[in-house]
Amino acid sequence: MVDSIVVGITVLYFLGVIAIGYYSRQRMKSATDYYVAGRQIGSVVNGLALESTYLSPASMLGLPAYIFILGYPFWWAMAAIIAGMPVATLLTASALRKYAPTSFADYYVDRYNDERLRWLVGVVTIIGSILYITLSIVGMALFLLAILGVPYIYGIIIGTIIVMLYVVWGGMIATSWNAAFQAALMTIAAVIAAIAIVGKLGGLGAFYDAVAANNPKFWNTPSDPNPPHLLSGSWIAIIGWFFVWHYGFATMPYTVVRFFTTMDIKTARRSIFWCTLAAGIFYIALEIIGAASKVMIETGPMATEGANAVVILKNYMAQYGVGGWTDYSMVAAVEALQNPFVLGILAAGGLAIAMSTAAGWVMVVNVMMTRDWGDMLLKSKFAKENPVLLARIVSVIFLLIGLIVAVNPPGLVLDLSGWAFVVIISALGPGLILGLWWKRATRAAMWTTAIVMTVLHLYAWLKAKLVLGHHAFFFLNDVLYGNPKALITPHQVWAIPVGFLLFIIVSLITKPVEEEAVQKYCVELTKEV
Repeated sequence: MVDSIVVGITVLYFLGVIAIGYYSRQRMKSATDYYVAGRQIGSVVNGLALESTYLSPASMLGLPAYIFILGYPFWWAMAAIIAGMPVATLLTASALRKYAPTSFADYYVDRYNDERLRWLVGVVTIIGSILYITLSIVGMALFLLAILGVPYIYGIIIGTIIVMLYVVWGGMIATSWNAAFQAALMTIAAVIAAIAIVGKLGGLGAFYDAVAANNPKFWNTPSDPNPPHLLSGSWIAIIGWFFVWHYGFATMPYTVVRFFTTMDIKTARRSIFWCTLAAGIFYIALEIIGAASKVMIETGPMATEGANAVVILKNYMAQYGVGGWTDYSMVAAVEALQNPFVLGILAAGGLAIAMSTAAGWVMVVNVMMTRDWGDMLLKSKFAKENPVLLARIVSVIFLLIGLIVAVNPPGLVLDLSGWAFVVIISALGPGLILGLWWKRATRAAMWTTAIVMTVLHLYAWLKAKLVLGHHAFFFLNDVLYGNPKALITPHQVWAIPVGFLLFIIVSLITKPVEEEAVQKYCVELTKEV
């Protein structure tokens, strides 16, 4: 039976986000407030919102599971996300805040002087948004399932309705403040759980010894000639993860739009500092939890009594196909503490990270479909006269689509985010980064790269996953080597340099963009950044 303390903490969390959403509705004065929070978000709030929006349920569930399975080398890969966050200040944050767009598609349209790019950027972004919203809804449901015993179907409905309430009520204002609250909560939850686990094992020294005794190769570095797993246990793999994650932070739609909401350029820069600090603390805690999970599950009370979270999740995995129990090793490890307060905080933190990501993506797509497509492209009178109402309708539609897909999700939690992540950053990322920093970037290169990389990466990921047996295998393994396991490419990292090379080659052989656009949206934006 679920402890009343766990239920109470979860209910308080739900009431908190609903209250923030309702209060935000009172501050809504215009469409700009709904779309970009009136550009009045401060650095601390925006930095925390960046943390919780960028770090999806895959971070809180999947990454400790990788440590559980692969060992210490994955610490390096997780540190890569934090180390890469400041790069966003240089690549995109300051320049885009100076430009101050409203929609993620605005920069592409202005830099390449082509309104039709709103269609293209919108389609690619929607692919990612549906997958990420689905991922987040699944994450909410699985935390409710594993910790509170709420049936999976009820969990996806409860989570979706609560996100729907505060996004519909308060738009980006509610999303920003709730995301900041959620970041604080999920970070505190991870830190409390990590401290409790270390305390349970007898301190840091005992923690280290217990992990080593349980898995003698756990603390080996990526320089080990025989890593525990080539996917994430070698330096080549670590570099692959590092490159994908730190580059993605600077180019993903749901992080890029956060720079639009800040008060000024200095605020945009400072928000990266607060994001890096909070996310660093969060990830250190997750690394500790992931490292101790195997010890806690195999040598703690659960070794003899049976892990409630594991048993429940195994049953539901068979029924719904929503993931393996190792993805929830963190939940099982915290459950082994037999402390309802810590478990309740963990439940609220897990719900927070999932809800924040879902809300962030909903805001990206509702602005694009309402303002970009409805008003600017289709010239809809309804969209022009009722932008907030239409944005709310779009928000509801996309959350319902995510809910429907989540009923029978098409892949594991971590797989869903990885697929969407690389599709977007390989298709749209080169046009954003090179558009800002390279005067020669052309319209033809933008179109070619976005279309080719979207189709190519979808095909490559599906072939690797369904034909070769794992999404990390290079999709031409069987053609080049005759061996489906010859080359491992974490997160299909090859797609990013290929996207850049394609963009550069096409730019060099096609007509440059008009000089006025180059000066205004490349030279001037990056001057003194």
